[in-house]
Amino acid sequence: MAIAKETLKLPIHESLDDIRAHLRLQQNLVLEAPTGAGKTTVVPIALLDEPWLQKRKIVMLQPRRLAAKNAALRMASLLKEPVGKTVGYRMRLDTKIGAETRIEVVTEGILLRMLRDDPSLSDVGLLIFDEFHERSLDADLGLTLALNTRETFEQDEALRIMLMSATLGTTALEAFLNTRAIRSEGRLFAVEQRYGQASKPRERIADRLSKVIEKAVAEHSDSSLLVFLPGQGEIRQLVAQLTLPADVSVRPLYGELSIDEQQLAIAPCPSGQRKVVLATNIAETSLTIEGVDVVIDSGLERKPLFDPNTGMTRLETVRISQASSMQRAGRAGRLRPGTCYRLWSAAQQQQLNTHDEPEIQNADLTSLALQLFAFGVYDPGDLAWLTPPPSGPYQQALELLLELTALCRTESGLRLTPHGNAMASITAHPRLAHMLIMGQSVGASDTAAHLAAVLSDRDPVGRESVDMRVRLEYLSGETHCPAVYRGWQKRTQRLAGQFSRQLPQDLPTRAPRPTAEQLPGFLMACAYPDRIARQRHSGGYQLANGRSSQFDSPKELSSSKWLAVAEVGGMAGRKGDIIRSAAPLDPALFDTLLADQISDETVVDWDAKSGRFIAERRRKCGALLLRRQTIADVSDEARTRKLMELTRDAELANLPWSGSTREFLHKARLMSELDPDWPSFETAQLLATMDDWLAPYLASIKKLAELKNLKLLEILQSRVSWEQLQQLHAALPERFEVPSGSKIKIDYTQSPPVLPVKLQEMFGCEHTPGIAGGRIALLVHLLSPAGRPLQITQDLPSFWRSSYDGVKKEMRGRYPKHPWPDDPTSAVPTRYTKHRKNT
Repeated sequence: MAIAKETLKLPIHESLDDIRAHLRLQQNLVLEAPTGAGKTTVVPIALLDEPWLQKRKIVMLQPRRLAAKNAALRMASLLKEPVGKTVGYRMRLDTKIGAETRIEVVTEGILLRMLRDDPSLSDVGLLIFDEFHERSLDADLGLTLALNTRETFEQDEALRIMLMSATLGTTALEAFLNTRAIRSEGRLFAVEQRYGQASKPRERIADRLSKVIEKAVAEHSDSSLLVFLPGQGEIRQLVAQLTLPADVSVRPLYGELSIDEQQLAIAPCPSGQRKVVLATNIAETSLTIEGVDVVIDSGLERKPLFDPNTGMTRLETVRISQASSMQRAGRAGRLRPGTCYRLWSAAQQQQLNTHDEPEIQNADLTSLALQLFAFGVYDPGDLAWLTPPPSGPYQQALELLLELTALCRTESGLRLTPHGNAMASITAHPRLAHMLIMGQSVGASDTAAHLAAVLSDRDPVGRESVDMRVRLEYLSGETHCPAVYRGWQKRTQRLAGQFSRQLPQDLPTRAPRPTAEQLPGFLMACAYPDRIARQRHSGGYQLANGRSSQFDSPKELSSSKWLAVAEVGGMAGRKGDIIRSAAPLDPALFDTLLADQISDETVVDWDAKSGRFIAERRRKCGALLLRRQTIADVSDEARTRKLMELTRDAELANLPWSGSTREFLHKARLMSELDPDWPSFETAQLLATMDDWLAPYLASIKKLAELKNLKLLEILQSRVSWEQLQQLHAALPERFEVPSGSKIKIDYTQSPPVLPVKLQEMFGCEHTPGIAGGRIALLVHLLSPAGRPLQITQDLPSFWRSSYDGVKKEMRGRYPKHPWPDDPTSAVPTRYTKHRKNT
């Protein structure tokens, strides 16, 4: 394959022979090469003629569309070919491949689509995961499924898998893939690090950056700057407040911009001009931004973090990792020596996390779970994961898929429904896939596709209106779309068209069809059943998931009693969630098209004031109570269920525990230690078996106070047979006869059981008292004549030999009327004084 000469100058060239040799012998490779080494554009071309490839394709995954497109353009230019010939790319809304394409650069989600279309990946010989250090959810899932594909399907030459990045932390990857890493030294020019000071309280990041940018522009008079910010909000603030020389232009670079707009930020400046590129972490990846040798880093990024407590994903501003800071600083040294300004101290640099946390640890796993079921994987533990999906969020994802009817319960466990299979074929979040299918079923495919397109991408209209109907009117042409939103309008319409083409055919039609006014709310309620909202008397809203929400200021929907909410977010210093986008919801739909989201339940509770049980029939939408109706007569079954619930919550403490009942309980527990055939009387086991031993006795109880009438001792004794009960009485007697003839009650509430006895009554006893045929030695509490403890022992002979003399000396003067013989083992036991004993 002919490659332009300039490629030979790139540092990765020195490692190509090692890479080729490694992949001829092994199926996996980890490649670590610094920024600017050329790995993204050189390695795929260099491997095209390898014999193990067998003319199959090389597919390289990129985490971002801009990086994917530019990598394909660069490789095509090196081959002196147009994109779409040997090298092509595939991403949402933009694809250029042809019959001759051998290298496909794709965004990470495309691989899942390829695996669904061809689970064997029969026409792919090499999968390259570029910038793998970002550990996106799609990359982790793609790697796991690719490994499973290779294990499942046999081919003459196995699929090769390569992971590439500048900052991987390769040890764990080498162990996981059972391979070694190849490291390229690269050609990164020296980058001077300039650290800043801690930020002042409440100081806006844009305010700090504007000062640093203006100073750096003046100091580096022939340089362009790349500035890393957490999000587009801060970028817009900086654009509005920067004051720069006439030869310096400001170029935003973030995901919401079109590819053409993003291209403006990375293209070379006209002669005599410089630029300041204001970017999110989109610029961390394999992009060369012409003319940049100065980087200013805020040290922040905005990440979607899933909150299992709310079931919602929120964008959080967080500190970057050390690996990300290295990636960002490296942008300044790709073309010549550069400078990196960091808005934090050198000490804070050492406190940053070494690498980014895998997204799978903090992500909504609903899409992942649906894809696994579509691939026939019902337990993620059946696959090999670099980082397994956390069990809590994964279970939460399954519950949502059940609510969306994508899954159903069968005798074999959870399985994909036909509806779920249709959802999995649509490249959208399962919520939106469900909404698309529901929209098609009521003859509203176009509206559903427009809604899905709006909700699956960034939404600039949110700055103008929270009413989702405004977006729909712009997209349908019903309302004139302002010029500022035309780019968004065009992209969203194209994405809606993609969704429409993915919809399955011949779906059954639902009736009745919603009216035009009902449609937006209906569709959004389908996608977000947990975010159906009802207005409170205070003016805020309660969501079906139980959380509170409100508008951050009076909005056009503030008078709507019912809403279907799509997007909610938090705001510092405010309680509850802020509604970002919503549509009015007609509650009449609860009786028709949304009837499956309504539950009817009979609730029995105990009224503390009356001391009686009350019952209601409640109609609910999640946590929202729609209607309640008092039931006059509470059934015995319902009362019993509530009593059982109260008793479980109290851990049996509300039952009538008399002294004899507690004694039996402790003796029964001791007996179960002696005899494996005895049932357990531990609290946990009693709670677990309440339906068997307690429930039959509760049917007649009408008031909670009547629990005291239960004959709890008899109820507990009924758990064992008559023979077992006799065995207990024989082995664990209530009283023990001591040498004096007294029958002393044994205290079974302590372990071991305690025998409290006056010392004089044990004279002549040379063995420690025991029960259960001597298997259990009693803990003897030897008491003074006044009943106070003198000694506690489980070895009575040792006490007589060692401690008795000391006790005798101390007690003889205090209790002279009682016998204190020199040899207690030969003395006559007595419960009396010396005078009564002699008479």
